[in-house]
Amino acid sequence: MMQTEIRRGSFTDEEIKGCILYTKKRWGVRLPQNLKLILSRSSEGNIEVTYDPPIERVVYRSTDYLVNSLEKLNSAKQAEQREKYMHVQNT
Repeated sequence: MMQTEIRRGSFTDEEIKGCILYTKKRWGVRLPQNLKLILSRSSEGNIEVTYDPPIERVVYRSTDYLVNSLEKLNSAKQAEQREKYMHVQNT
């Protein structure tokens, strides 16, 4: 069940439903069970949406598997990921 919290400004029911729909479309099955949607309105009138707990936005590419969490990989793929050398570009 997704909870909503309004921190700044006022929102219509349509705006709140729109933020919830956007979140569900954007993150789908990756949403935590206890997600809280925090809404606030900026001084320019824009809607700012944050999440508690924050949604992990990292995608790992490991041997042609795209996953948002290394925990989803089996133990062999996790070991392969740990052994990879990280290339750092110096600027």
